[in-house]
Amino acid sequence: MHRTVAGLEPAEPGYRRLLVRPRPGGDLAWARAAHETPHGRAETSWRIEGGTLLVELLVPPDVTALVDLPGTKPVQVGHGRHSFSTPFPAATR
Repeated sequence: MHRTVAGLEPAEPGYRRLLVRPRPGGDLAWARAAHETPHGRAETSWRIEGGTLLVELLVPPDVTALVDLPGTKPVQVGHGRHSFSTPFPAATR
């Protein structure tokens, strides 16, 4: 569930890097996941509102995350809280 629905997974052993790749589909309108890594708590959540995919992310200290959202180029972020949004048409559900 963490990897497939919420899109939260380690990008390398030890959780020094995360991969955040939510792929909403079906009738799901939101998902949330958290994991206690060796570096602290990692969290991700997403929801679809009015044709927009809204993603919230918490990256623990000394960790980076590659954020790969549908229809966008992947971006790398450092520790802290991050918010992203991208169009998400009903046809892709």
